[in-house]
Amino acid sequence: MQQSGTRQRGFTLGETLTTLAVLGISLSLAIPGLESLARDNAQATAVNQLVATMHMARSEAITRNTPVTVCPSKNLQSCTAGTWESGWIRFVDNNHNQVLDAEELILGVSPPVPGFIIRSEAFARAFSYEPSGRVIAANSQQRSGEFTFCAMGAGESAQVVIVNPVGEPALSANRANGSTPGCELP
Repeated sequence: MQQSGTRQRGFTLGETLTTLAVLGISLSLAIPGLESLARDNAQATAVNQLVATMHMARSEAITRNTPVTVCPSKNLQSCTAGTWESGWIRFVDNNHNQVLDAEELILGVSPPVPGFIIRSEAFARAFSYEPSGRVIAANSQQRSGEFTFCAMGAGESAQVVIVNPVGEPALSANRANGSTPGCELP
């Protein structure tokens, strides 16, 4: 004996609307977390970019047996004090003046880091690696320093890269003196 009638399959309008409402609420809770995750990843990328430049500059100074300088640069062709987030250049500094001169070889450039402020008191103008691998600031007396990375709109998430006298960078949540870094953003 055969049954007559076909059985329909699917969702009712009420089931569909309930599913969409639950999905909407879930997404509204997850999106702020995703924004924070994206900002943290961008900050890690910026920090890694500067640390990689430091390692390359130190290696080049030792290999070439001549000072290699890293300085902030707005145009990626000359040094511009204090604007690390605008990008930076790495070059062979034959005359030890921490200024890119016409006859000096540019070893690498790093493009701007949008959305971040990068500050350094000790290395505001530049820093160099000597052939021994040791770091030296622009005033020739300072042998260590730090960089503070602050994401725009998230001053509480500052990170610090501390450069010790031997020239090795290390990531820290605090400044070299143990204090909490501040992000006085413009």
